Order: sequence, then C-alpha cells, then structure tokens
Amino acid sequence: MKKKTPAKSRRKSRKKPSGFFDRLSAVWTSMSRAAVAGSVLVAFVALGFLWAGGYIGLLGEKLNRVAGAGAVSAGFEITRITARGFSKTEEDDLLSAVGPIVGSSILHFDADRARARVEELGWVRSAAVSRLLPNTVHVSVRERQPAAVWQLSGNLHLIDNQGAVIREVSAYEYSDLPLIVGAGAPDAASEMLQVLERASAIQQRTSALIRVSDRRWNLKTKDGVEVRFPEKNLADAMDYLSRIEAKTGLLDEPLEYVDLRNADNFVYRKRGAVELDMPLGQVN
Repeated sequence: MKKKTPAKSRRKSRKKPSGFFDRLSAVWTSMSRAAVAGSVLVAFVALGFLWAGGYIGLLGEKLNRVAGAGAVSAGFEITRITARGFSKTEEDDLLSAVGPIVGSSILHFDADRARARVEELGWVRSAAVSRLLPNTVHVSVRERQPAAVWQLSGNLHLIDNQGAVIREVSAYEYSDLPLIVGAGAPDAASEMLQVLERASAIQQRTSALIRVSDRRWNLKTKDGVEVRFPEKNLADAMDYLSRIEAKTGLLDEPLEYVDLRNADNFVYRKRGAVELDMPLGQVN
C-alpha cells in the first residue's frame, strides 16, 4: 500500500510561481540599466563633438566673462596699477607686459602670467606681481645691472654680469664698460664678469675682454696691456693680479703682456723688449 505524503510536506516541496509584478520589476531593472548605459554613451559622444567643435571652450569663456562681470559689479574692478623698483625699464613697456587689465575683474586676473611677461623685458631680472583687493595690481621689479657691452657682427648689446642681453646699444652708449668680443663670449662671460667685479682696481683699468678659442679670456687694459688668463682657476689668477698690482703698480709699466696661464710661472714682457719673458714671482 502506497504511503501518503503529508499535505504540509507537499506544500513545502512545491516552488512558488513568480508573480506578474516580479517579472515586471525584472524587466524594468534591465531596461533601466540599458537606458543609463545608453545615456552615458550618448553624453560622451556629445561631449566629444562639442569639444571637437570648440563649443566647450566657448562656453567656458562665456561663463568666465559672466563671472568677471559679476565680480566687477560687486566692486572687484581693477582701477589702479602700481609699480616700484624700475628706473631703466620704460613705463609703457611695463604696462604693456602686464596687459590691458584696467576695468576687468581683479578676482580673475592671472598674476603669474603677468609676472612671466614682465620678466621677458630686457632690463628686468626678476619680478613679482600681486593683487591688492579690491582694486589694485602691484608690480615689483628688480632690474639688471649693466656689466659689459657685447659685440656681435658689428652690433653692440648691453649685458649684465650673468651674460644676459639687456638691449642693443649704440657705439657711444656705455663706453665706460668693457667691450666683450669673441665666439661664445656672452655665454661664458658670467664667470669672468663676476670675478672682475671683485677686483675693482683691475675692473677700472679694463677696456676689453676677448674670448680666445671659446676656451679662455684675455683682458685688455685701457693702456693697451694684454693680460692672458688661464682656462681654469680664473678667480685665483685675478686675485694674484690684483695683489701684485696693488703692491708694485705693475699695470702702470709699459708692458706688452702679462701671462698668467701657467700657475707655476707667471711672466710678463715689456713693450719693445727683445729679452725673454720676465718672471713675476710670488706675492703675499
């Protein structure tokens, strides 16, 4: 005789059929995911077209103009530009480098970009540009100091002690400064000019600095004496020359040249002499 399964057990073994609303929910979830993915794809494609056509940039510029106009209406309008530290730099050049900013929003003024433009001016060694709320832009300038005149292909350029070109000059401007000539002279001039600055007595006598074979320097005094410097240890050679000049007045003599290229044998020769070079000896 077949044993009957209890009714309660039979109910547990049956699977509950899915309802209409459960199936509808599953379909809706699937469609929603597809819609979201499609929307994201469409958005990326649309942004790509807008970017390629320049519309994103135009929209950003328009929003920036609107924000700038709002800042001006709120009282953040540039009405003054102040500056200090400039004497050689032309005021018009300085204002042109800062830009036509009067009347615009100080909140949207790019001080770093303006500083970079100011530092492109020949006389300017460094600059700082700051916003002074609510209405002032201030420019502080540190100018270059002329150290020499560089001759290149018949043109003369004023340079500082770093070898940086300040501006082109005429033959009669800055005639009291040394003339620098020779291949590679401005790039290599920094060390020589800084060493010369520390030897003021020699600097005052200097007429020209000649770059030799793009390796070393000859110094020409105003009295026509040629001083030949070594490739290395330039500062030591200049220090020696300063000390012997202070002690003996060497450069007042009618010399043809002083040769400092060999540290173990500094020599000189008098103008028109037929004898061998004479040793300079040691100077404390």
